[in-house]
Amino acid sequence: MESINTLMDLVSAHLSELAKSDVVVGAPIELGAHTVVTLSAVSVGFGGGGGQGEGDMPAHTRGKHKHGGKGKGLGGGSGGGGKVRPVAVIVFSEGGVQVLPVPAKQGALDKIFERIPGLIDKITEATQSAKA
Repeated sequence: MESINTLMDLVSAHLSELAKSDVVVGAPIELGAHTVVTLSAVSVGFGGGGGQGEGDMPAHTRGKHKHGGKGKGLGGGSGGGGKVRPVAVIVFSEGGVQVLPVPAKQGALDKIFERIPGLIDKITEATQSAKA
Protein backbone atom coordinates (compact mmCIF):
# COMPACT_ATOMS: atom_id res chain seq x y z
CA MET A 1 0.00 0.00 0.00
CA GLU A 2 2.99 2.26 0.58
CA SER A 3 3.79 2.18 -3.14
CA ILE A 4 0.32 3.57 -3.98
CA ASN A 5 0.82 6.46 -1.54
CA THR A 6 4.23 7.20 -3.05
CA LEU A 7 2.79 7.12 -6.58
CA MET A 8 -0.06 9.45 -5.59
CA ASP A 9 2.39 11.90 -4.00
CA LEU A 10 4.61 11.92 -7.09
CA VAL A 11 1.75 12.41 -9.54
CA SER A 12 0.05 15.15 -7.52
CA ALA A 13 3.37 17.01 -7.10
CA HIS A 14 3.98 16.81 -10.85
CA LEU A 15 0.44 18.04 -11.63
CA SER A 16 0.85 21.01 -9.28
CA GLU A 17 4.02 22.01 -11.14
CA LEU A 18 2.15 21.85 -14.45
CA ALA A 19 -0.86 23.77 -13.20
CA LYS A 20 0.78 26.71 -11.42
CA SER A 21 -1.62 29.06 -13.18
CA ASP A 22 -5.26 28.63 -14.06
CA VAL A 23 -4.92 30.74 -17.25
CA VAL A 24 -2.78 29.87 -20.25
CA VAL A 25 -1.70 32.45 -22.83
CA GLY A 26 -1.67 31.04 -26.35
CA ALA A 27 0.94 31.65 -29.03
CA PRO A 28 0.41 34.86 -31.03
CA ILE A 29 -1.29 34.41 -34.41
CA GLU A 30 -0.64 36.96 -37.16
CA LEU A 31 -3.76 37.87 -39.17
CA GLY A 32 -2.76 40.61 -41.58
CA ALA A 33 -2.25 43.80 -39.59
CA HIS A 34 -3.64 42.17 -36.44
CA THR A 35 -2.06 39.86 -33.89
CA VAL A 36 -4.43 37.61 -31.96
CA VAL A 37 -3.63 35.89 -28.65
CA THR A 38 -6.01 33.50 -26.87
CA LEU A 39 -6.44 33.20 -23.12
CA SER A 40 -7.67 29.82 -21.89
CA ALA A 41 -8.75 28.64 -18.44
CA VAL A 42 -7.19 25.36 -17.36
CA SER A 43 -8.68 22.95 -14.82
CA VAL A 44 -6.92 19.83 -13.57
CA GLY A 45 -8.34 17.21 -11.24
CA PHE A 46 -6.83 14.11 -9.74
CA GLY A 47 -8.06 11.49 -7.31
CA GLY A 48 -7.12 8.10 -6.05
CA GLY A 49 -7.96 5.46 -3.56
CA GLY A 50 -6.76 2.23 -2.14
CA GLY A 51 -7.63 -0.48 0.24
CA GLN A 52 -6.18 -3.27 2.25
CA GLY A 53 -7.68 -6.13 4.16
CA GLU A 54 -6.76 -9.09 6.25
CA GLY A 55 -8.29 -11.57 8.63
CA ASP A 56 -11.63 -13.36 8.54
CA MET A 57 -14.47 -12.06 6.44
CA PRO A 58 -17.49 -10.86 8.44
CA ALA A 59 -19.94 -13.67 9.13
CA HIS A 60 -22.81 -11.97 7.27
CA THR A 61 -20.81 -11.96 4.00
CA ARG A 62 -19.35 -15.47 4.02
CA GLY A 63 -22.28 -17.11 2.28
CA LYS A 64 -22.29 -14.56 -0.52
CA HIS A 65 -18.75 -15.28 -1.74
CA LYS A 66 -17.38 -18.42 -3.33
CA HIS A 67 -14.16 -18.29 -1.34
CA GLY A 68 -15.66 -17.94 2.13
CA GLY A 69 -13.36 -18.38 5.12
CA LYS A 70 -10.23 -16.30 5.46
CA GLY A 71 -10.12 -12.77 4.14
CA LYS A 72 -7.25 -11.08 2.37
CA GLY A 73 -7.15 -8.20 -0.01
CA LEU A 74 -5.49 -5.32 -1.66
CA GLY A 75 -6.81 -2.72 -4.05
CA GLY A 76 -6.05 0.61 -5.56
CA GLY A 77 -7.05 3.01 -8.24
CA SER A 78 -6.51 6.49 -9.51
CA GLY A 79 -7.81 8.82 -12.13
CA GLY A 80 -7.35 12.29 -13.42
CA GLY A 81 -8.65 14.72 -15.95
CA GLY A 82 -8.18 18.13 -17.36
CA LYS A 83 -10.13 20.76 -19.22
CA VAL A 84 -9.04 23.75 -21.28
CA ARG A 85 -11.64 26.39 -22.19
CA PRO A 86 -10.98 29.61 -24.12
CA VAL A 87 -12.11 32.61 -22.06
CA ALA A 88 -10.90 35.60 -24.07
CA VAL A 89 -9.10 36.76 -27.20
CA ILE A 90 -6.71 39.70 -27.19
CA VAL A 91 -6.44 41.54 -30.50
CA PHE A 92 -3.43 43.81 -31.07
CA SER A 93 -3.67 46.26 -33.97
CA GLU A 94 -2.43 49.70 -34.99
CA GLY A 95 -5.60 51.18 -33.49
CA GLY A 96 -4.95 49.69 -30.04
CA VAL A 97 -5.63 46.58 -28.02
CA GLN A 98 -9.02 44.90 -27.59
CA VAL A 99 -9.95 42.13 -25.16
CA LEU A 100 -12.90 40.13 -26.45
CA PRO A 101 -14.47 37.71 -23.95
CA VAL A 102 -15.53 34.28 -25.20
CA PRO A 103 -18.98 33.47 -23.79
CA ALA A 104 -19.17 30.29 -21.73
CA LYS A 105 -21.71 27.92 -23.22
CA GLN A 106 -22.83 25.33 -20.73
CA GLY A 107 -24.10 21.97 -21.78
CA ALA A 108 -26.47 19.83 -19.73
CA LEU A 109 -23.58 17.99 -18.06
CA ASP A 110 -21.92 21.27 -17.01
CA LYS A 111 -25.18 22.45 -15.46
CA ILE A 112 -25.54 19.20 -13.51
CA PHE A 113 -21.96 19.40 -12.18
CA GLU A 114 -22.54 23.01 -11.16
CA ARG A 115 -25.43 21.92 -8.91
CA ILE A 116 -23.61 19.04 -7.16
CA PRO A 117 -22.08 21.09 -4.28
CA GLY A 118 -25.52 22.48 -3.34
CA LEU A 119 -27.07 19.01 -3.45
CA ILE A 120 -24.32 17.62 -1.22
CA ASP A 121 -24.97 20.41 1.30
CA LYS A 122 -28.72 19.64 1.31
CA ILE A 123 -28.11 15.90 1.77
CA THR A 124 -25.66 16.58 4.61
CA GLU A 125 -28.14 18.89 6.34
CA ALA A 126 -30.95 16.37 5.96
CA THR A 127 -28.79 13.56 7.32
CA GLN A 128 -27.71 15.63 10.32
CA SER A 129 -31.31 16.67 11.01
CA ALA A 130 -32.46 13.03 10.91
CA LYS A 131 -29.75 12.04 13.43
CA ALA A 132 -30.71 14.82 15.84
